[in-house]
Amino acid sequence: MVKKGLIGILLTVCLLGIFIVIMHVDVKNGVKQFGESHPIRETATRNADISIFKTGESFYEALFEDCKAAEEHIWIHFFIIRDDSIANELFDLLIEKAQRGVDVRLSVDFLGSDIRESTVKKLREGGVYVLKSRPARIQNISYSLHHRNHRRLISIDQQIGYIGGFNMGEEYLGKDPNLGYWRDYHLRLNGSAVYEISRQFAMDWKEDGGGHIPYPLPPESPFKESGSPVKFLFSSGEGLVDKTVGWINRAEESVTITTPYFIPDENLVSALKDAVERGVKVNVLVPDDTDAWFTKPPSYAIEEELLTSGVNFYLYQKGFFHGKVIIIDHQWADVGTANWDSRSFHLNDESNAIIQDAEVALKLEALINEDMEDSAKLTMESFDQLPIWQWVLKSTPGWLSYYF
Repeated sequence: MVKKGLIGILLTVCLLGIFIVIMHVDVKNGVKQFGESHPIRETATRNADISIFKTGESFYEALFEDCKAAEEHIWIHFFIIRDDSIANELFDLLIEKAQRGVDVRLSVDFLGSDIRESTVKKLREGGVYVLKSRPARIQNISYSLHHRNHRRLISIDQQIGYIGGFNMGEEYLGKDPNLGYWRDYHLRLNGSAVYEISRQFAMDWKEDGGGHIPYPLPPESPFKESGSPVKFLFSSGEGLVDKTVGWINRAEESVTITTPYFIPDENLVSALKDAVERGVKVNVLVPDDTDAWFTKPPSYAIEEELLTSGVNFYLYQKGFFHGKVIIIDHQWADVGTANWDSRSFHLNDESNAIIQDAEVALKLEALINEDMEDSAKLTMESFDQLPIWQWVLKSTPGWLSYYF
């Protein structure tokens, strides 16, 4: 009886191992094929007046007011949209605008969002076009399930755009009892740079089977406008690591990084260590508590190595930190949707705004410094206090953390 049980366990382990190998091969092939047909896209530099939001309340208030004032179109993509009170407030507003003749389109990630079918039906009957982004496909099915549209793109009348870390739901208002206060960064842009957000939304909409959306041509002379110079990086996995390494390698004074998940690959780790050796001050802000516990242990060995090399780590204490920002030399900033993990760098569709304006960069840096005051500095002694289960998971293989 015991022998049969052991054989059953071994057989189960073997089958699981075979499944994981097949999945990993399929994902790698999918990444390669999709990356070849969808290389990272770096847009032209255009201008926009920029507002920075750090709370869900301020972000939603501005977004709802802009939607109410829309006259031509409201195009929204969120990675996550809940079917709760704040989301339904948005849905009602979108239906109202659609019935007044505004072109309203709502894109949600196929797996990331949990809108009920009854709500989707209500939206469509109200005149809102609704699309599930990056649906599962038979070809490279494992890859298609892992490949998510993690972008948050909003275009209103091609004059106002939003990009950043917030999604749509009550948890972003701090109403999740397990996470508490939610800290994030989101941008509102007003100007010709929004054309690039509109264009990417239309490209993704077509990719997901929604058909072609006509959108206006870009302004002929964007540099005559006031505002901050902005360009965008739209990536689908590969390419973002090389861009990020290049930014770090060119840093002369400082590199400030905020991210909710920190599992960088060897190239990024080497770039950060080299920067410290050149005399660059490197600060990394991450949450102490996370909404994805499995991402923490694999990061410990990396943090320990970088801490020894002179990188400063800050653990946010006030609640959950979800901001995704990079600031180089106090001169320019990257704000977007990409985390410092393999999903963002190799699997997901991401969107990043590159703001080439020292004044905006310094505003962001001041806000991050406030967040660091609400943080505890990581020390080597911290690793001696880890629970045993976290010590075990600290050695998670790199190929497995690829999916975290």
